[in-house]
Amino acid sequence: GRAYARVHSSRAPFRVFRQSPPRTMADDETKPEEEVPVAEVGEKRKAEEAVDAAPDAKKEKKEWVPVTLGPKEFASPEDMIKYFSWILNNMTVNQDMNEYEFAVVEQCLKRAHPDATKKIGCGVKTFQIRNHPEHDTRCYMVLRSDGSAEDFSYRKCVETLFPGFKPQVRSASGGRGGGR
Repeated sequence: GRAYARVHSSRAPFRVFRQSPPRTMADDETKPEEEVPVAEVGEKRKAEEAVDAAPDAKKEKKEWVPVTLGPKEFASPEDMIKYFSWILNNMTVNQDMNEYEFAVVEQCLKRAHPDATKKIGCGVKTFQIRNHPEHDTRCYMVLRSDGSAEDFSYRKCVETLFPGFKPQVRSASGGRGGGR
């Protein structure tokens, strides 16, 4: 077998060199041994990320036509979902939306919800985030001028505004876990 030695330099990562046994005349016909580099920390991850970043039919990014709702523009369906999800999860329950959020949500509902006319009814007074009475989850609620309220799905609006968008389906186990 061949002997191996580690050579350490304070400036370079560890390298492994093969040390050759004493040479004979027969060895002159073979090529000399070369340095075998050892991967630096993180090189494997960089290589895997480079493979992941390579254009792939499955992972190809689609170019979307930007959508403007009131004062806000969304470059992609992911941007829109991120914005509406943030409001849904961070806004105080049963609190009226401010003018900016109202303008964005109103345009979303009017322009893109398949049942917009039914949801709006006699007219919109305000929008709130409320706990859904049947599903025990937060939801967007339209509060009408006559005092009635109805929930609506912003995800249906995303699918209408960005034709061809297929949202990621959560697994039956509930996604990332966490029990919420």
